[in-house]
Amino acid sequence: MMLIKKEEANKKKNSNLCTVWEYEYPDKNSSFATALINGRYPEEKRSVNLKCDQVYYVISGNGTIHSEGGDFNINPGDLYYFDKGEKYWIQGTNLFVVISNTPKWEYEQYATVD
Repeated sequence: MMLIKKEEANKKKNSNLCTVWEYEYPDKNSSFATALINGRYPEEKRSVNLKCDQVYYVISGNGTIHSEGGDFNINPGDLYYFDKGEKYWIQGTNLFVVISNTPKWEYEQYATVD
């Protein structure tokens, strides 16, 4: 069993408009994080996860996910599932999301693409 307090999470600034808190635990099959997006993320181009599927669950704020499948408005209580390889960008206003990844997310598998 393991408890990870928010203050123990690894806080990372992905950009001036996006802060992520990564909750590290010893499982290679999944990972968990939260993110606060206030503007466009990524600031240019699109993001893609080459290895993992991601689930975004909206806690507060609102935004729009612009993906290959279309544009989707998201609000508290909404969930968006990203397939690995799906290219996207997000526009958020105080958008606070929970992020679940399968398998474990690693920086090396993330890319910004045109």
